[in-house]
Amino acid sequence: MKILIYGVGDLGALLKDFFYSKGYYVKGYDVDQRKRETNSISEFDVIFVCTPMGEIRNALAHIRSEAKKNALLVDVASVKGVSIPEFEKSGFDFLSIHPMFGKDSEMALANIIVIHESGKEEEKIILNEFIKSGALINKMNAEEHDKSMAKIQGLTHFLLLAFADLSEGVSYGTQIYNTLRKLSARFLAQNWEMCYLIQKNAEKDREEFVSKILALNEAIKDKEKFRRIFLKLREKSESAESSELLLEVCKITKDFSELEKMRGALKVIDSLILHLLERRVEIAKKIADKKKEIDEPVEVKEVEEDKIRQLIKKTNLNPLAVEEIFEKIMKLTKEEEYSMLGIKKTVAVLGPKGSFSEELALKVVGSRLPLRYCSNTDEIIKLVESGEVDYGIVPIENSVNGTVLPVLDALMSHEVEVFGETKLEVNHCLVAKRELKFGDIRVIYSHPQAIAQCLGFINNYLPNAEIRYTSSTSDAIRLLDDFSAAIVSENAAKLYKLVILRKGIQDLRDRNITRFYMIRRKTGKMEGKITSLFFAVEDKPGALKNVLEVFYRKGFNLRKLESRPAKTGLGDYVFFVEVEAPLSEEDAKDLKLCTTFYKIIGVFDEIDKLDVYQRS
Repeated sequence: MKILIYGVGDLGALLKDFFYSKGYYVKGYDVDQRKRETNSISEFDVIFVCTPMGEIRNALAHIRSEAKKNALLVDVASVKGVSIPEFEKSGFDFLSIHPMFGKDSEMALANIIVIHESGKEEEKIILNEFIKSGALINKMNAEEHDKSMAKIQGLTHFLLLAFADLSEGVSYGTQIYNTLRKLSARFLAQNWEMCYLIQKNAEKDREEFVSKILALNEAIKDKEKFRRIFLKLREKSESAESSELLLEVCKITKDFSELEKMRGALKVIDSLILHLLERRVEIAKKIADKKKEIDEPVEVKEVEEDKIRQLIKKTNLNPLAVEEIFEKIMKLTKEEEYSMLGIKKTVAVLGPKGSFSEELALKVVGSRLPLRYCSNTDEIIKLVESGEVDYGIVPIENSVNGTVLPVLDALMSHEVEVFGETKLEVNHCLVAKRELKFGDIRVIYSHPQAIAQCLGFINNYLPNAEIRYTSSTSDAIRLLDDFSAAIVSENAAKLYKLVILRKGIQDLRDRNITRFYMIRRKTGKMEGKITSLFFAVEDKPGALKNVLEVFYRKGFNLRKLESRPAKTGLGDYVFFVEVEAPLSEEDAKDLKLCTTFYKIIGVFDEIDKLDVYQRS
């Protein structure tokens, strides 16, 4: 979808940056050559008309002469009685909205009024992007809109205009007075013709308002009447909580030249930062409550990283320092959320939601709240080693595909320990976006391991379907169209609201088991009946036999023995062993005598539950 912003003023520039940050192809067109990024408007699917209201007719004439006839136009004017008749005469499909935010505003929590929709697909995409960014969407017709705006905009602008006129020449005042002066200045910086049209729309309401002010002026000359009016309005008004933040912000909007005043401004800023941090945590705790209701994880790293990327784009400050500051702010917030929910430990698992690793985690932890989703097992192990998460759950072996070698290699090279193991029976499902006959399926998407475990089913029922490998469950689901299917877990199918075409398509029914290790940072605790370790021996005859003799003499059964390249040279190997016994220090001494290297990575038992909650 190619988007043209026709008129790159304050609002146009904001919309251009917004859609560009979302990955869309966006260009600006303006009468000012310095703001113009394209001279042709014929290639665009969507055209936002962001000109002053007095220029809408001329802009539409230009668009009619050059734009694609099936382009969607977007009207963003403030007075719909002025703009909509012009768009209706244009002959184009159009979306009419009123974005109630201005220059340098955040779209989050801003109101966007939708007045007219055409039903085009591009329109749905645009509105969905606004919703995903936290905008508040309201719908009404043009007459209702202009009637509401007469009060919301017209009367507010009138008050600011009057205040600017009455306060001229006064350079000091209370916090409320100074705040009103700043708001008046912001209003007066806008396009005067647009403000005039808003006042024309509000003429009747303005006259009624002035009459009410005159009546109020007479009424409050009497003390008792003033008291009654004041208390009645206080009852109806919203809470004044946090209003001091608005007034404090106004203090620091001035330019200061004196050293003492600049230092004072920094004190105010520091105090504001502290209050805003407290407010952030307060809101985050409410979000955590909502996440508890819907069983969503507290920590979503991709969302946090995207927030920081967007913040860095808005500043010229050192990006590394800004990133570090906001990472610490988010860490503080998460700690408070976890504390409120009673969560003491966090758990890293292989994502995304709907993966078999998540299914196992939900089985042992019971909730998504403490989970941290990772893109690969190496990331899980590094997060545990660094202490960023408390526990990790990694697949170590599958009954069909054998040992998960990347996990084995990572365990050897990182300082973590295995403290438990658990198993999950893997049941694969063939899913699609809609009901499909097997003969209509053209492509199958899934992870290579899932494909390998279902090859018998694929060869028997889907011999003509093309197999395409993906790196994750979410990738497989994202690529689905009306004639493709994916192999995922039943949990993933339910989570993403997909149609299950066939359950249990794995080749080995009831025997496809994946074993998982539970890991944590090194503690030195050795509790359990199974020991996992790595060792290496000299490259000479009988060297491996000598190590195996140690286990034999002590009566220890080896349930697993594998060799892995040591990565020190061709022909150099280390061995991975799982011993059905807790190795003692004495056992370790015997091993030391016949190995060149050994490393115990855990002594553990099979566990069914992992307690991550703070018990009172």
